[in-house]
Amino acid sequence: MDKIKIDFKTLILIISTACVVAGFYYTTKARLDDAEREITFLWSSVGELQKDSKRLNRQIRNLKKEQPK
Repeated sequence: MDKIKIDFKTLILIISTACVVAGFYYTTKARLDDAEREITFLWSSVGELQKDSKRLNRQIRNLKKEQPK
């Protein structure tokens, strides 16, 4: 069998490239996970605000009905 000959500089380049790619992958994954958590939080906040808005609109309508014209 033939042995694969790789000089030291090529090996360092391959390892360095692999480390950069792995770091980029994990950093991107962490950022996407953070963004997903933030979006989930914001959607729940929007839902709560919509409920509050409906409640306040009902109260305003009731106040308008109670006021004499």
